[in-house]
Amino acid sequence: MMACTCIPMSTGAPRRQRITSAANPAPAFSAPAVSCREAPPDQSTARSRHYIDQMIRIVLLGRSGNHLFQYAFGRVLAKRHQVPLVLDASWFNDDGWREVSHLLQLPLQAKVTRRASLAARALLKLTDKHYWEYLGLPLIRESELNQSFCPEFLNAPADCVVRGYFQSYQYFSSIEDELRTELRGLLEEAVPYEAPPETQVAVHVRRTDFLNHAAFQVCDLAYYQRAMKRMRDLVPGAHFMVFSDDPAWCAQNLTGPNVEIAAPPRAARGPLTDLVKMSRSHHHIIANSSYSWWAAWLGKKEGQRVLMPDAWFRGDIHAPIEDKCCPGWELVPTISAS
Repeated sequence: MMACTCIPMSTGAPRRQRITSAANPAPAFSAPAVSCREAPPDQSTARSRHYIDQMIRIVLLGRSGNHLFQYAFGRVLAKRHQVPLVLDASWFNDDGWREVSHLLQLPLQAKVTRRASLAARALLKLTDKHYWEYLGLPLIRESELNQSFCPEFLNAPADCVVRGYFQSYQYFSSIEDELRTELRGLLEEAVPYEAPPETQVAVHVRRTDFLNHAAFQVCDLAYYQRAMKRMRDLVPGAHFMVFSDDPAWCAQNLTGPNVEIAAPPRAARGPLTDLVKMSRSHHHIIANSSYSWWAAWLGKKEGQRVLMPDAWFRGDIHAPIEDKCCPGWELVPTISAS
């Protein structure tokens, strides 16, 4: 198993000294100003400076489901150290931002920014490195090929840059109830939706982008057939509501009694619409997708049944499924993950 690592990029010198010293001149680009909330008025001057200077900086990667994992990990660190949390979306061009901004524009307990300078954006494109990675701060970076749960990451310092996916419920188990209450409230306020009957099973089928990446091609038709058969055994009278980016394929292949294909979400709320609708279902059949994982996690309730694939990736990416399989969830066999 590959070891998880925390990559130190400085010796702990104050950030301002590190950036402006003659021996370590500032980079040629200018970093964007990040505005954090003010320190409480009764704090000392030294404490106020410490509070504003130190923060957890998350480099956002992927889409909304990935962002929820990154936000949850950052919330744990920020709460532990009592410092602000900043989520940077400089990675996204305008089209990408329109797709992911529905979640990030909610009143999360974090500052969201994407105000990188043109030079910083160019550096990002050329080097695949965020400008934060040049500021002499400790870098907490998860390997793309080893995405197993690494408890050492939870020892990250109060002032650091975080880059990775951190897709394990174990990272934020310490704030599970608090986080679920927060996110449920924000999402259900943004997308009001009447609770469905107790026999409704949300089925998530993700195809369009996964078809172009062999590593993600895990959940084939046989997986869904096995999962639906198992769910019928667990939930008498189960009604399957199928959410998918390929509804035509689902209508042709996922047939049988009590199977309904959900209408595509309206653009106004984008991916939040299906996320909320799936989370309100009582039971879940999820794909190897962080999006439906979060729907099932947010939808936790008494008697809930969750079926998930027994592999998350194919090929060389090490991501033990146990890190994602919450207590009480059940694994369903998929195609070979080799």
